[in-house]
Amino acid sequence: MRLTKRLLPILMMTLAGNLLAFTPTAEQISQFQSMPKAQQEALARQYGVDLGALTGGAANTEAAPVQQAPVLEPVVSEAKPAPTVQAAADSGGLTQFGYDVFGNNSLGLTIVDNLPVPLDYQMGPGDVISVQTFGKNNQNLSLTIDRDGSINLPDIGPVAVAGQTFAQLRKQLNDVIKNKTIGVDVSVTMGAMRTMQVYIVGEAIQPGAYNVNGLTTITQALIASGGVKKSGSLRHIKLMRKGQVVSEFDLYDLLLKGDTSKDLRLSSGDTLFIPLRDNRITIEGQVTRPAVYEAKGDITLGQLLSLAGGAKPQAYLSRVSVRRAGANGLQLFNLDLATPAGRNFKLQNGDDVNLSAASSSLRNAVAVRGEVVRQGALNYKQGMKVSDAIGSIDDGLKLTADLNYALLVREINANQDVEIYQFSLLDALTNPGSAANLTLQEKDQIFVFDNGLAQGYWSGSYANSKAKSDGVVDHAREVLDAETGAVVTIEENATLKIADKEVESNASGLRKASREALLKPIIERLKAQASYGSPAKVIDVSGAVKFPGLYPLAKNTSVSSLLAAAGGLNQNAYLSSAELTRRTTEGDKSTIDRINFSLKDAISGKYPVALSAQDHLIVKSQPGWQEGMVVELQGEFVFPGTYTFKRGETLKDVIERAGGFTEFAYPSGAVFSRERLKRQEAERLKFLNAQLKQEISAMSLRRQGSTSVSDPAQAIAVVDQLDNVVPVGRLVVDLNYAVKGDKLANLMLEKGDKLFVPALNPVVSIVGEVQFSSNHTFNPNLTVEDYIASAGGTKRQADTDRIYIVKANGSVELPNNSFWFSRDYDPLEPGDTIIVPINTDYLDGLSTLSTATQILYQIGVAWSAIKN
Repeated sequence: MRLTKRLLPILMMTLAGNLLAFTPTAEQISQFQSMPKAQQEALARQYGVDLGALTGGAANTEAAPVQQAPVLEPVVSEAKPAPTVQAAADSGGLTQFGYDVFGNNSLGLTIVDNLPVPLDYQMGPGDVISVQTFGKNNQNLSLTIDRDGSINLPDIGPVAVAGQTFAQLRKQLNDVIKNKTIGVDVSVTMGAMRTMQVYIVGEAIQPGAYNVNGLTTITQALIASGGVKKSGSLRHIKLMRKGQVVSEFDLYDLLLKGDTSKDLRLSSGDTLFIPLRDNRITIEGQVTRPAVYEAKGDITLGQLLSLAGGAKPQAYLSRVSVRRAGANGLQLFNLDLATPAGRNFKLQNGDDVNLSAASSSLRNAVAVRGEVVRQGALNYKQGMKVSDAIGSIDDGLKLTADLNYALLVREINANQDVEIYQFSLLDALTNPGSAANLTLQEKDQIFVFDNGLAQGYWSGSYANSKAKSDGVVDHAREVLDAETGAVVTIEENATLKIADKEVESNASGLRKASREALLKPIIERLKAQASYGSPAKVIDVSGAVKFPGLYPLAKNTSVSSLLAAAGGLNQNAYLSSAELTRRTTEGDKSTIDRINFSLKDAISGKYPVALSAQDHLIVKSQPGWQEGMVVELQGEFVFPGTYTFKRGETLKDVIERAGGFTEFAYPSGAVFSRERLKRQEAERLKFLNAQLKQEISAMSLRRQGSTSVSDPAQAIAVVDQLDNVVPVGRLVVDLNYAVKGDKLANLMLEKGDKLFVPALNPVVSIVGEVQFSSNHTFNPNLTVEDYIASAGGTKRQADTDRIYIVKANGSVELPNNSFWFSRDYDPLEPGDTIIVPINTDYLDGLSTLSTATQILYQIGVAWSAIKN
C-alpha cells in the first residue's frame, strides 16, 4: 500500500524528530512498514530517520552505533522558485522584503556526519568522543558524556568534561591520559554530536518542538521550520533560554550586511520566539530594491532609502512623495532629499514612499550627433558657440565629417516646435568670428553629416593596399566578348578597374545614407508641427545636384546653402538658368508660380533669390550633355579601340577615325551590338521563357491522360538554354554601304555601341535538326541541299519546309521557291549559317518553341559562327 502525499511528509518528519507536535498513527506506521524494503531505506536516508525505529529493529540486527543527531542542511527544492522582490515589482506588486530567503528551501533534513566541529563547541551530555591511543598501548575508544557531564576512561576513571569547549576537552584528555599512562600518544576527535530539543514558536510557518544537534544556529532552525509568516517580524526574533531573552536576532543584518555575529548556536531547551511585525513601510519607484520593509524603531526617509539599496540614477530626488493614511484621512508629503529636512523626515507605520523618475528632456546641455569624435550631451554654458561644442577639426571631428554642411536644431516654444539653422563647419571652426560659428542655446542639437571618405583606407591602410598589389605581373590574355563574339586581347592589370561614371561610388552612397539617417527625423518633426497657414518648413531640390531630395528649410537658407545641403552641383549643371516652383495660397485657392533665374548670379549673391517653405528648386542640366559617349571597335580595323564621339556622328565617321579596314577585313560578316537592343532582347527572352513553360505544363497534363503525347524533355532543354542565354542586342548593318555614306546604312552612333569586323572566314555552318552539326569550307558550287547532305542529312523531327539561312551580317533569308535547291543558283556566302528548325508538330504543336529555337540559333550565330 502506498503512502499518500499528505501522510508521508508528516510521518517522516515526525520520525526524524523534526516535528514533535505531530504523532504518527498506528495506521500510518503500518502503511510505511508495508512498503518495499528498498523504498523504506531510501525514504529513511532522505529524511534522516532510524529505520529500526519504524520496523521494530528488524531492519538491522547488528548493534546500532550511537545515532548522529540531524544537522539542519537545507535541501534545494526542484519546484518552481519563489519570485524575487524585483520580479514581483516588475509584475505590478511589491513583496515584503526578506521573506523569500526561505522560499527556495524544503522542510527536509539531511544527515551530515562529517561536519568539522569548531573548537569553541561546548560539550554536553549526549556528545560522543573518539579517543585513540597508540604507542605502548593501542586503543580505540568511543566515549559518551553521561547525564552528570563526565566520561569513563578505562583504567583511569570518570573525568568531568561537560561545559568545556572542544578545545579544552581535547587538551584535558591529552594531559590526563599521558600523566596516567607512560609511553602513549593520544588523538581526540569528535564523534556523534548530541541531540537536543528546541522550540520554535510564534509566527513560524511550522511552529513546534525540533530535535537538532549542537551546531544548529538560529537561521538553521528557522529554515527547518519553513520560515517566517508574512505576519511575523524579521527584525525582533528572540532567543529565550530558561525564560529569559538572551539575544534578539535581526534578519536584516544578515540579508543586507552579511552579518552573522548574532546568529547564535542553540542550546538544549532554547526557544525561538517570532513576534508579530508591528509596522510596514513601502518604498517604490526609482529605487534599487522596491519592496515593503519593516522598520526597527524610528526610521527616517534617508534610512529607508538605504535599506532599499539607494536611488537609481534617473530618480528625481527633489520631489519624493510620502503618502500617509491615518485617522485624519490621507495625507501627502512632498520632500526634497537634497535637504537635511527631507532626509531626516520620520516615517510612520503604513507610509508609502514613491521616487519618481526625473524628466528625460535635455536640460542645461546641448547635444552633438553624427560624424563627431564624442557624440552625446555636453554641459551648456552661457555664450557657448559651435566651436566650443565641437572643438577643432582634428580633435573634434571624424575624418568622415562633411565640413560644408551641418545643421543646428533649436526648440522655440513649449510645444517643442523646432527651427533649423544651417552652417559650414569649416567656417565655424577655422574662423570663430564668422557668422557660421553660431551662438548656442540650451537644448540645441548639432547634426554633422558624412562626407563619404573611406576612413579605413585614408587613415593608414595604404601599406596593406600596396602590399597586396606588389608582385603582380602584367600579362595579356584573350577573352571572348559575349556581345560581338570577338576574341579580344586584354592587357591584364593594365586597365584601371574603376567604377563607371554612371555607377554610384561608395563615397556617394555613404554621404547619401548619412543624410537620410540624420535628416529623416528632422523632416518628420517639421511636418508634424505644420498646420493650416503654416506649411512645413521643407524645400525640395531636384536636377543636376549630387543628392536631390527633400531638405529642411533653415532660417538662414539661401540658394547657395541649399545647394551645399544637396551635396553641391553636378558637373553637368547649367548655371545660366534655374527654375523655382512655388505654391501660393490666397484664401481657399492655391496657384503654382514659376520663377526662372540665373543660378550663377544667385550663388554669387549678385541677384539673391528668397526661398520659402514648400518651394521646389530645379537645377537644369547643360543642353547636349552626355556622359559615356564611347563606341568600341574590334577586329580588322587599322586602329581598333574605344573612341569617344559626339551626338550625330555615324558609323562612317568612326570607321574613318579608326583608319578604315585592314586588307583582311570581311565587312559583310560584321557584328554590331547596341545596348538598347540588348535590353529589348532580354525582355523578349524572359517573355518567351514564361510562355514556353506554360505550354510545356499544358503538354505534361495531356501526356498524363494519353500515351500518344510526346515527351517534353527536348522542350525543357530549350527552356534551360533560355534561362542561361546572354542577350546580344545585334543589329544587322551593311558596312559596305555605310562607308559609302548611304543614308539608310550609315547609322547614327549611340552610347555603348560595339562593332566587330572579322577577318574573312570561308566557312559555312549547318546547325539544328541535322545528323551532325558541323562547319564546312565555303564552296560557291555547293547548294544548301549539298551542305545539309554533308552534315548527314536531316533528322526525323526536322521541318524541311522551313529551312532558313542566317547571313554573315545577321540578316535572315527564307526559302520561298524551289530554286533554293537548284545547282544553277547559289545564294550562299562565306560566314553564312544554314539552320534546320525542329518541326513543332513533333512536340504536339508547341508554337513558342519554334520562336525560342530561332532566337537561340540567331544569338549563337551572332558570334560563335564568327569565332570559328
